[in-house]
Amino acid sequence: MIQPYEYNYVKKQITQLIDIYKTVNDKQTIMTSQELTTLNILPILGSELHEKIRIAYLDVTLTNAKATKIFEVLKEEVIPFEEASDKQIEKSFKKVKKLKLPDMTHYDLKETNYLAWDDIGTQRKYLNFYSDDKLVGFYGVMSTQVIKNVCSICHQIDNVAMFMSTTKSSGDGTYTKKGNYICKDSFKCNQQMTTLDYLHDFHQTVSK
Repeated sequence: MIQPYEYNYVKKQITQLIDIYKTVNDKQTIMTSQELTTLNILPILGSELHEKIRIAYLDVTLTNAKATKIFEVLKEEVIPFEEASDKQIEKSFKKVKKLKLPDMTHYDLKETNYLAWDDIGTQRKYLNFYSDDKLVGFYGVMSTQVIKNVCSICHQIDNVAMFMSTTKSSGDGTYTKKGNYICKDSFKCNQQMTTLDYLHDFHQTVSK
């Protein structure tokens, strides 16, 4: 079984290999790229799951259209994001009164590494993710100005906006604003994540 971000990583590796098949004629270069792809994805998939797709992705006639079958096989093995109850979500935002809850019908939990939803009335974006099996929640105000830049969560270049949170200093009681750019489209951001490290780093940055 694999996590959603690991599924994204393997998918990205195979997609990059397909680009090699389409643009490179040198057999040695192709073989080296195949070996590198195997080296990158085997530790994630494990030998049994890897064997299910090995012949397919090593086929030099593989196209993006044909690869959908590979991705369907992999997606069956994805562990979905654990759906939290309304009470659990509210508990992760203890200081927020009248919390707007997410509509879970909008999420494909096998493509979800974190939950994110907007409260248009307050311009807030709420985020939930699991850390050591505990549901963590944080929020900030999203700017309406959208630019093309690197997202702090998925680390891909996309349409991003400034996410700004306000934290209280433990010493003198003053408030500090901290933030960075994140994807405007959180669903797409989830699909582009290949590690959870940047999400955890972002949370640390805006919460301290």
